[in-house]
Amino acid sequence: MKRKMVATFLVASLCLTSVIPVGNQVDAAKKPSLSKKSIRLEAGKKTALKVKNAAGARVTWKSSKKSVATVKKKGSKSAQILAKKKGTVKITCKVKKAKKTYSLVCKVNVVAVKKSQEATATPKTSETPAVPAVTVAPTATATVKPTATATVEPTLLPLKSDSILENYEDVFGKLGTCANYGSDPSNSQLQDGKTLAFIKKHFNSITMENEMKPEAILGERITAITKEEAQELGYIIPDNYKETQVPKLNFDRIDKILQVAYDNGLVLRGHTLLWHSQTPAWFFGIDFDQYEDAVDEDTMNARLDFYVSTVMDHVMQKEKEIAGESGKIVYAWDVVNEYLHRGRALWLNWTSVYGDMEGEPSYVKRAFERAYEMLEKYEATEKVTLFYNDYDTYFEVEDLLNLVTFINEGESAKICSGIGMQSHVDIKRPTLEEYGNALESFMAAGYEVQITELDFTINFNTDGSDPSYNYKNEGETIEEQAEYVKDFMEMVITKQKNRDRTVSPKGITGLTIWGLYDSISWRDECQPLLFGTSIEDPKPAFQAFLEASRVK
Repeated sequence: MKRKMVATFLVASLCLTSVIPVGNQVDAAKKPSLSKKSIRLEAGKKTALKVKNAAGARVTWKSSKKSVATVKKKGSKSAQILAKKKGTVKITCKVKKAKKTYSLVCKVNVVAVKKSQEATATPKTSETPAVPAVTVAPTATATVKPTATATVEPTLLPLKSDSILENYEDVFGKLGTCANYGSDPSNSQLQDGKTLAFIKKHFNSITMENEMKPEAILGERITAITKEEAQELGYIIPDNYKETQVPKLNFDRIDKILQVAYDNGLVLRGHTLLWHSQTPAWFFGIDFDQYEDAVDEDTMNARLDFYVSTVMDHVMQKEKEIAGESGKIVYAWDVVNEYLHRGRALWLNWTSVYGDMEGEPSYVKRAFERAYEMLEKYEATEKVTLFYNDYDTYFEVEDLLNLVTFINEGESAKICSGIGMQSHVDIKRPTLEEYGNALESFMAAGYEVQITELDFTINFNTDGSDPSYNYKNEGETIEEQAEYVKDFMEMVITKQKNRDRTVSPKGITGLTIWGLYDSISWRDECQPLLFGTSIEDPKPAFQAFLEASRVK
């Protein structure tokens, strides 16, 4: 009987071998993977990307930002990437194989086309860069326009200098820009003497563009350590953390940034602890595997507690070492970023675990609870503000206020006391009235407000014909941009000065311009900043920005 069973098994095996090639059997046992996990590509260039171990699978490709790079399927298992403009983009390859879907991601860094004149490197210097002279206007007396209805011009203050900081510090307190530290000193804004001098002249605050986001701290792939090793490193492992593995966190870059900021009289916005984007998918998977299903809520709650508590604890402890007290360098944290625009989960993220919790996201509230506990631990509740940060806030005032109310509901303190208004505005959108009404609403509700990512686009597609909102040549000029910038800033200053201080004692406590100059902006085609090709190329918008500060 045993011999007969063995013979039958061998015959069946031979039959299967004759039908399915050996190579396909091997492929079926392996998980699909991409030929490259990251690509650096010059704008205008093309390259191929292939998916391996995908025999018999259905493969689709998608670009997260078509304005930066597009992806086009070439054959059944490969695609062609076309770099369009400077920026970063994620190319996602969905592989449906054996009733299981894999989501593979390749990060593409598109760099600008090298110009011949860039062959000669600009020498570094610690001196303040020369900026073309700005006309400093004397104090103007009130005059009456000779019109049918006499209109009195507002009294104007004189400009203090050609420094943004000196003209605006008394209005907002914190004037900032986004910056990078980088791994290469030759491509680092905070390691370049000339650029750092420019930042110090115009700003007293910085926000790291990417280097404090979860992806930078957790890494694209997990480096697993034991709980005992984690505790030796000073990590906070909560009692509800039942897993044996702990992700090792990379604080090297953050520590250097804190030191540079302190040495140069700058302070930091911590951006950001929780975000559905730029958080590695593996952080949400079973056994920290991005190709597995998402973990259950209890497991994710423990991971959230560990991450938020440990990151803030490390930063605040490092502040004590550097500056003598916590809250001395990082004065604000964006605890949660863009929950109102969480969208669908293209790969594992927070909604993969918790589902769409709409207006009452428990994990958002939980993140603020852990963050506030850290402020209490270091006696920094009066020195550091915890923010909810989002874009298009001027169109979603009620939803945002309801969300922040939910976060604070039932708490012994206002654990979320700040609203961050990402202000990627265009000269057509929003209207000054829409923006001003939102400012008034947030301040009237008693929240501290910060304008966190300000830029002003022109020739930007705002009519919805392109869902990615790319450049659209509408003939708008930098002179029109300057006029809008002046009107916008005068409106913001007026709202700040005329607020009810009994309800909103702090008002607008910070304004951050999102970038130093157009050619390195993520929206460079739409020329959104105050400087053009470099820090030595002020645009009319820069003069207009300064002039707006003269409103008394």
